Amino acid sequence: MSTAEFAKALDRLKDALKQPKNDFIRDSVIQRFEFTVELAWKTAKKILLSSSNSPRSIIREMAQEDLITSPQIWFALIEARNLSSHTYKEELAEKVYQTAQDSIAEFEKLLEKLNA
Repeated sequence: MSTAEFAKALDRLKDALKQPKNDFIRDSVIQRFEFTVELAWKTAKKILLSSSNSPRSIIREMAQEDLITSPQIWFALIEARNLSSHTYKEELAEKVYQTAQDSIAEFEKLLEKLNA
């Protein structure tokens, strides 16, 4: 099972976060964060050969298989991804942007374990 799409999404998120922040870049980061979250759990689902379609169930499986150390962090990432549909609210957009910045290490650790 390939992790290439997840890795590409993560690279694009990191590239967007390197740009000087303005409204356009913030919105780009949020969109790329959404893609990265989705590809993270969906890639793990495929590698784990899970039959579940629920991100929360997959996150629990990821923790059971030691792909992640904190399901709570990942539940928060899913929640932030869900909030991203409300980014027309300035406060929520800023919160999701900050979560995207803070999530890079989690994504990198997962990618490393999936590739192992």
